[in-house]
Amino acid sequence: MPIKRIAVVGCGTMGGGIIQLAAQNGFEVVGVEPQEEGLARADERIRAGLQATLDRGKITAGQAEQARGLYRLTTDLDEIAQADLVVEAVFEDVELKNGLLGRIDRLVGPDTLIASNTSTIPLVVLASATQRPEQVIGLHFFNPVPAMRLVEVIKTPITEQGPIDAVVELVTGWGKNPVVVNDVPGFVGNLLIVPYLLDAIRAFERGVAPMDSIDAVVQLGFNHKMGPFRTSDLIGLDIVHDMAASMYEEYKDPRYQPPTLLKQYVRLGWLGRKTGRGFYRYDD
Repeated sequence: MPIKRIAVVGCGTMGGGIIQLAAQNGFEVVGVEPQEEGLARADERIRAGLQATLDRGKITAGQAEQARGLYRLTTDLDEIAQADLVVEAVFEDVELKNGLLGRIDRLVGPDTLIASNTSTIPLVVLASATQRPEQVIGLHFFNPVPAMRLVEVIKTPITEQGPIDAVVELVTGWGKNPVVVNDVPGFVGNLLIVPYLLDAIRAFERGVAPMDSIDAVVQLGFNHKMGPFRTSDLIGLDIVHDMAASMYEEYKDPRYQPPTLLKQYVRLGWLGRKTGRGFYRYDD
C-alpha cells in the first residue's frame, strides 16, 4: 500500500525536522506533542526550518507556502489513526518509547507501518512492544533532518521485506539516501561516531590540545567539514550524551561512557547550537 499520510509522534528537533521534510515533499502530516506548550515551539521550529531551506535555495517560495498548509500539530494521539506510516520520535528512553509504541499499535489500522527514529536502542526491543513486530522498522534520520542525506533503515530478523521496500521508496523520493542495516545498538552511524566524539572530549579533558586545535586537525587533516566539537554542538550535547549512555548500557564498553565534561555541560543546559552555547558559543 502506498504511503500517503504520515504521522510523527514527538515534535522536537528530530520530529520537527521529519515533519518539515515530509510537508515540503507534498505529504500530509500530523504531528503529535503531549502538551499544548510544545505545539507552539514545534510550529516555530518547523517554520524556521522551512524558511532556512528557502533561504538556501533548496525549495521555492511556493513550495514553502504549500508545506505550511500540509502539516498540522495536535496533542490528541487519536489523530494518527488514519496514517499510513507513524514515526515515533521521542526521547531515547526505552520505557517511554515502548509505552508510546504500544498505544500507537492499538490506535492504527492493521496495514499501518510503524517506525522509530531511535538512534541507539535495539529495534527488536521496541518492536516487541507492539502486536506487529514484523511491520516495525527503524527510520533513523540524521540531524538536521532536511539537510542530511543519509537515512538508516533498520530491520530486525523478523522484519518483513514489504515495509522495508516501502520506506526505502518513500525516503528516496524525499531526496535521501537510505541504507538498510541490521539491528545492533547504535546501528552503523552512531556505532562509529560516538566513540570518535567522546575520544575528542577526553583528549581535551586530558589537555592534549584546545578544542579549536582538535577541530582543526580533523578538518584540515581528514578533510571533514566540521571537527568533533562543532559536530557535537550541531547534534546537541544532550543527544550525544544520551546516545553514549544508551550504548554504554548495552555494551558495557568504556569507549561509550559519557565523559565528565559532557555530563557537566548537559547539566548546565549548554546543549550546543540550539541553546546558544555548547563547546562553543553561538550568541549571534
